[in-house]
Amino acid sequence: MDSLRTTRLAQALGIPYEIKQVSRSWLPPAAHKQLASLWSIFQSKGSSTLHFTKDSDIDDGLPCLAIASSEETLPALLEIKRQTRDQATTVFLGLPNTKLSAIDVLVLSRLDQMRLRFLGPARANLENAISTLIPLSGATSTKPSAISTNGRREIAVCVGSGVEPSGFQLLGEDIDMLASGLLQVAGADPVRLLLSDRMHKSVRFMVETRLISRLAMPFVDSQGSSHKAANLQVIDYSKPDQPSPETVLASATHIIATADDVPSVALGVSLGKPVYISGEERTQRILRNYYRVLDTDNLVRRFYPKGSQYSYMLAADITGQVDEFSAIRDHEPWAAYDAQKDIDSVAAFIHQRHDLLNS
Repeated sequence: MDSLRTTRLAQALGIPYEIKQVSRSWLPPAAHKQLASLWSIFQSKGSSTLHFTKDSDIDDGLPCLAIASSEETLPALLEIKRQTRDQATTVFLGLPNTKLSAIDVLVLSRLDQMRLRFLGPARANLENAISTLIPLSGATSTKPSAISTNGRREIAVCVGSGVEPSGFQLLGEDIDMLASGLLQVAGADPVRLLLSDRMHKSVRFMVETRLISRLAMPFVDSQGSSHKAANLQVIDYSKPDQPSPETVLASATHIIATADDVPSVALGVSLGKPVYISGEERTQRILRNYYRVLDTDNLVRRFYPKGSQYSYMLAADITGQVDEFSAIRDHEPWAAYDAQKDIDSVAAFIHQRHDLLNS
């Protein structure tokens, strides 16, 4: 997902660019000031990508602008700035693990802003930052996707790393509730399970033993009806040669994401898909408030499928069709999110900052 969003942003800038692979580094960013070099950071087989612009007047072929979006690429970004003596404009998507003033352009989501405000109101007002409601995903859609007319659903289930520092940790009970909910709604429809490449091994074990194994077996529901095993496909991004998340989610009619998987939530919303949050009721502090904002804007809903333990919360005064995947809501239209507008606004801000810094 990091590669998708940085690539789309580089394309929106309208400047020729190239992609550099960056090896995983276990050194803190500050250590690279003394120990790192671009030669040691760039490897032939890296784990993350960094984007260079090629139209550079800087000596030694170094870029005039570089974009990064992960902690793996942050040291390379800082090293570029150091070696070009601050002539290169650096762009980071998200909150970097370094001084905020060390980056020329910060692209922050509303969640990032809420984190900053928690540290101090003044820190949320940065002249080098531009903000978007959801994290920049790179995918775009101008309107919500319609549900398949032939009645066949394709459900994508995204499970994150296991932890979102803003207020959620995936536990066994969350996996059990996700499995129970999927058994209620899946039926014979295909279910694609997307596992994050950053997933902790303890979370992976829970997913394998409490989710995958349960969906792979026939079951009898609370009404005594027998059901076949789910039509399940597991896509594990810790393994090579997997389809891109954008391709998988673009073909889905419904997306269910665990509360820790904010990048998948952003990608689904950007694609105009119905996105349901599994485990949202256990989120805390900043993350809970953030999901409340998205829910109020009708961009996401809690995954409370009809027939689950949360069906009792269905309001008696709701008329019309109930959303089967979120039984506490009626089936009102989903809101559209203009992700292309975000990309264009960010690109324009980067150009403005680049011109200002080089004037």
